[in-house]
Amino acid sequence: MGAEKIQAREETLRRAFTGASRVECGFVDLKAARLAYQRSGFPVTDELLEFLAAYGETTVFWPSYVTGDESSLTISIDEVAQAYAPNVRSFEKRLGMSALPLGVALSTEEMVLLAENGDILLAGDAGVQRVAHGFEAAMRALITGDWDMTFF
Repeated sequence: MGAEKIQAREETLRRAFTGASRVECGFVDLKAARLAYQRSGFPVTDELLEFLAAYGETTVFWPSYVTGDESSLTISIDEVAQAYAPNVRSFEKRLGMSALPLGVALSTEEMVLLAENGDILLAGDAGVQRVAHGFEAAMRALITGDWDMTFF
């Protein structure tokens, strides 16, 4: 993907994520992504590849609705490579469905997960939280703070 396509993707996502202070996108290498997931012990689904083609290597920044400090969410293959598969399996048990790691969010570096039903979740030491169905809806919910913060 050339620089022009990356800039166009950033602009499209900036418009979709009203309230974001900035959006940064990078080059998405689906072949490298496939290998990273396989090496980390995670299955590669068509839904995952579609998600990564649209949102991979993206970081969204926004002012926290609580503190005003900058918050962020990053979708990154580097983060997937660091995901600990047994933790993901534990999160899947709590959810009752499969999920794949996508990146990290917030200052607590919660793991961002894509559930098999298309939900975007945050997972960490305290448990798993559903943010919204679909990435764009999840980002809007995170930016506004309008999401159910109940832990599974």
